[in-house]
Amino acid sequence: MKASDCKNLLFTFFLLTVLPFTNYAQQNDVLLTNSQAFEVEAYKDIDGTPYYFEKWQQGKVYSKDAQDKEEQLYFLNFNGYTKSFEVRKDNRFITLDEKFYNKIIIETEEDGKKKNLHFKTNAHPIYKNRFMKVVFEGTDFVVLQDFQKRLVEREKKSYDSGIIKIQEFGDNTSYYLVQNKKAKAFKLKKKAVLGVLKSQSGALKDYVKNNKLKLNKEIELVQILGYYEQLNHPNSTVASNDN
Repeated sequence: MKASDCKNLLFTFFLLTVLPFTNYAQQNDVLLTNSQAFEVEAYKDIDGTPYYFEKWQQGKVYSKDAQDKEEQLYFLNFNGYTKSFEVRKDNRFITLDEKFYNKIIIETEEDGKKKNLHFKTNAHPIYKNRFMKVVFEGTDFVVLQDFQKRLVEREKKSYDSGIIKIQEFGDNTSYYLVQNKKAKAFKLKKKAVLGVLKSQSGALKDYVKNNKLKLNKEIELVQILGYYEQLNHPNSTVASNDN
């Protein structure tokens, strides 16, 4: 066999063995699907935080082509300013590429009770590549939280230099009722919540009054959505994904 033929054979063998493994690794390791690193202290001069969680949380990441197979645990946090999940592993910090992953489940604990938070892409009919938290999933509707932070500037008094301008993160979170492939945006306010649930407005107003709900907290939103589900589907056993 000629030397050139031997080299070609070895190169073909490399393509058939090494490259498929590389592609597989890229599809199954979240850190290899996106090379966009970010600076850990990028927001040190801005008041407040753009992150959903005060502390980084362990989460299960699911890839789009894994048939709902669970990936390994990663330390995650959602950045409401960049509207994307960020991953921390060892000393590496990168932005998760939504093209490869469609679901993240994070287990948290509130008041001694464990709860799973589900974040999904492709849940909103327009913003399909953005991760949003599933607040409640009914028989024929879903309510999503679109956690966002915006950068605002305000004046602050300083003893040294008088009035100075500082930057801070302001909340810009919205909720969506997705039904019949359409999304209606609303804020956590009583009038706004009742406004998107018009089909049962009378019964819901009575329910709010009898239970003294202000509907300015997500726990109360989940409560009234559960009642809304029961009104439309009396035999429903659907439960909130927050549980």
